[in-house]
Amino acid sequence: MKLAFLGAGNMAGAIIKSALRGGVLNGNEILCVNARNPEHGRQRATELGIQAAGPEALATADAVVFAMKPQDFAQAAAMYRPHLKEGQLILSIMAGISFRKMEKELGTFPVIRVMPNMGVGVGRGVTGYAVGTGVTEEQAAFAEKLLAAGGMAIRLQSEAEIAKVIGVAGSSPAYFCLLLEALAEAAVRDGMAPDAAALFARETMIGTAELLKTEPTLTAAELRARISSKKGTTEAAVEAMRAAGFEEAVAAGYVRAVQKSDAMTATFDAE
Repeated sequence: MKLAFLGAGNMAGAIIKSALRGGVLNGNEILCVNARNPEHGRQRATELGIQAAGPEALATADAVVFAMKPQDFAQAAAMYRPHLKEGQLILSIMAGISFRKMEKELGTFPVIRVMPNMGVGVGRGVTGYAVGTGVTEEQAAFAEKLLAAGGMAIRLQSEAEIAKVIGVAGSSPAYFCLLLEALAEAAVRDGMAPDAAALFARETMIGTAELLKTEPTLTAAELRARISSKKGTTEAAVEAMRAAGFEEAVAAGYVRAVQKSDAMTATFDAE
């Protein structure tokens, strides 16, 4: 299989690295195509250990990944559409660009929408993907293998679930970072050195994730209960956070991410 990337930003780079690390593809089987800025394309290809190519090489690829910013998609589609071949698998990692919009700008192709998160870069990502009409079982199997190289790949029941994946996984690494920032800042205000506070918060989160990883059937609620001794410090802290609206704040963030995704889709569909 040969895979071409149109755009090689952070998320595309993470997918490429996981594919190479997992042996799904080798560097000669991955193309980086950047018609607007060929020099940047060559630079990224060198950094990632893949091949730089011009738009004419797209016809040699089995699958093409649209990985540019969603607001750049329509212009990119017009630029690259003449170089695509019939039946070629299109993978999209663009938020807000629907199957309908893809067909409007590209014509009829088998399309899979992909929503990964940044953990893909270290093999601990989780990616949701929705399969459009016309995708063959062979193409779907290739996409599953490619995405699973970055961690876990979950096939969605419908395109509508993409926005939910954004809320709970695509955007959520930033939520966890925000929690780390807030926790470290609280310790600093209480007199702890900033470097120590950041280290304690970060390493504790990593350790907690490892605990959940080592016991796959252990839920977050169960682990929290294990840690929370009756009438102890942890129970008191959790009660205080809940009283301050912790769960409502998290839910509000999730809902806002989903709403933003839906609004982006509506805007792009209307163009």
